Amino acid sequence: MSKSLTSRIVLFEPDADQLKSALADRPVSPDLVEFLKTLLKRKKWARKINIPSDHDDVAAVLVFTTQLKEGGLEIFSELHVFCAGRTMVEKWQVVGEGERISLLPKEAFRAIDISKVRVEGAQVNVEFSVPIVGGQSRTLIKTFDFSQEDTGPRVVPHPLLEVGSFDGELRAPTSAIGS
Repeated sequence: MSKSLTSRIVLFEPDADQLKSALADRPVSPDLVEFLKTLLKRKKWARKINIPSDHDDVAAVLVFTTQLKEGGLEIFSELHVFCAGRTMVEKWQVVGEGERISLLPKEAFRAIDISKVRVEGAQVNVEFSVPIVGGQSRTLIKTFDFSQEDTGPRVVPHPLLEVGSFDGELRAPTSAIGS
């Protein structure tokens, strides 16, 4: 992993032009550029890209995806984490195949905001705020361990289900292993 002394990049609902403009004055690895461009082409609903200030080959990207199934539409939030040429993906189910969208709390569709991305050795910690009932938010940290073997994307409970009744910051268990 290469370290650099550059500014952090945060893009909300990015498109290819915004990405190009943001990367124009920021050195990043060619692999990271390719990852971001490919993700924006394949995942049309990218919500946020966060590239930390002290690395040129690390990023976290939050996207919405849908899949039409026989029983109805499934909606997922996906957290894609890129580090030194590898990608890990964690999928959070927002709406299941047979669920009625109207019965879900509106917080399930509010943006989860990535606030920090930190690298500690082979681990990338993604800190984000999760909306809770009453308009407030809580902090959740997902840890992606890039020293482990690849197992593909992993579907886990939505972070709203993880924050349930905790009173402060919550560190979630080690997340998904990807490509």
